[in-house]
Amino acid sequence: MTRENDKQTVERRTIDGVDALVNTDPGEIFIDLPATNPRYIRVQEGDRIQEGDVSTRTTAEMAGPLLTNWNIESITTETVTGTDTETGETREWDREQLIHRLGAREFSAELTTFDRVSVTEIEEWSDRHAVEGVEEEKPYVIVIAYGNNGEKFTQLYAATESRDWDSLEVVQEDTDIQNFSDELRNRFDDAVHKTLEVEQRYH
Repeated sequence: MTRENDKQTVERRTIDGVDALVNTDPGEIFIDLPATNPRYIRVQEGDRIQEGDVSTRTTAEMAGPLLTNWNIESITTETVTGTDTETGETREWDREQLIHRLGAREFSAELTTFDRVSVTEIEEWSDRHAVEGVEEEKPYVIVIAYGNNGEKFTQLYAATESRDWDSLEVVQEDTDIQNFSDELRNRFDDAVHKTLEVEQRYH
């Protein structure tokens, strides 16, 4: 379920000098950062967080032994409890402190969901039929999926049939998408497919 469908208590905060929206309910941490941007960070009970900034470090660096991974066991209105995936050690954070550390990229959420997807028809190209002189427009679409770790992932689609969104095919995508696990790729494809279905109703 997307955040937009949830009833949440949200407060405005400043995180690392940036205006943000933060939920205050138990069970999950949700940060709109910045407040006016679709990017977000979401951590739920059962998720994993890791020391380090996934947006600036390589996959190999994030997999290094010096960056601890934590399974999040509980999220209350005041505290967050996690377990070290290597040692089994339990740690408790002040919720506000962890929110700021996530927002400042001292910690990264494990990528598991894509709760926001935007679809933009950026251009149309035309095919002219020499005999009939009829101009047919074919959609040319950019899809951006936003992950719960604050990252965004982009695909470029082109239609093979005029005025037919059912004929959209991927012609280019971020390398990171190609490196998703099968399970994560299925979640990504499902989120994109549902959004394209909704968008198609308006074309």
